[in-house]
Amino acid sequence: MRNTDIQMVFLDIDGTLFVEGKLVQSGIRAVEQLTAQGIPVAICTGRSVLHAKHVQDTLDVPYGIFFNGGLVRTKTDELFATPFKADDVAGIVHYARSHGISTILHTHERAVSFAPIPEQYKAILAFFDFPSIEIVPFAVANLDNINIFQINAFMTREWDADFETRFPASYIYRWDTRAVDFQRRKSDKSIGAKHLLDHLGIKPEHALHIGDGGNDIGMFKTLGYSYAMGNATDDVKQFAKRVTTNAEDDGVARALHELGLIS
Repeated sequence: MRNTDIQMVFLDIDGTLFVEGKLVQSGIRAVEQLTAQGIPVAICTGRSVLHAKHVQDTLDVPYGIFFNGGLVRTKTDELFATPFKADDVAGIVHYARSHGISTILHTHERAVSFAPIPEQYKAILAFFDFPSIEIVPFAVANLDNINIFQINAFMTREWDADFETRFPASYIYRWDTRAVDFQRRKSDKSIGAKHLLDHLGIKPEHALHIGDGGNDIGMFKTLGYSYAMGNATDDVKQFAKRVTTNAEDDGVARALHELGLIS
C-alpha cells in the first residue's frame, strides 16, 4: 500500500543510482514509476550541473540540487546559489599551486583546470564519470569574475587539516584517498533541499532521501523519511531511519517498494 505521506523523493547519484560506471537499471525504472504517479523527484548530489547532466537527462528529472546544496535548479529557474567568494577561491588555488596540488574548478556549466591533470589521477576521474575538463592558462584566468561552486583537489589526507585551518570559509569532503571537494562552509544538501521544498510547498517531514555518503547525513537528519544504501559505511547508516540493500542489488528500488511508492 502506497505511503501517501511521502510527497517528494530526493536521490543521491554516486553509490546510489550510479555504480560501476553506469546507472542501475532498476533505479531508472523506479524513477519512471514515481514520475508516472506525479511524485516529484530531485537528484541531490555533490556533482556539478555539467557532471550530473547525463544522469538528469536519462532520468528525465526536472529538479536538481548540485554541489552538495550550493546550487538548486529547476529546468527553468535557479532557486538558490551560494558560490565561493572570489578571495577564497584565489587563496585555495594559489596555495594548492604553490605545493604542486592539481585542482579543478566548477562553475554552473564548466569544469576548468589551469594545467593538464597528471596521468596518475585520470583513473580517478574515469571511475567517477567526470565531465570534460577545459584547460585554461592561469595567466588569463580572472577568478574575480567567475562564480565557483566547487573545487576538486588531488591531495592526500595529511593536507586536509592544513587547508581547512587556512581557509575556514570552506570545508573538505573527501571522496577518494587522493582527491577531495572544497565546498563553501554554508553548503549542505539539506539547505538546498529546503529551498526546493519551499518552492514546491512541501514540508520536509513529507520528503524522502536515499543516499550513501557523509554528504547525505544532513538530509537524513532533516527529512521525515530516509534510507542509507547497504554500501554506505556504518557511521553514515546510523543517521538514516532505515537501511536498504547495496546499489547494485537494487537498493533504491527495494526502498521505494518497501514504502509502497512503486510496485
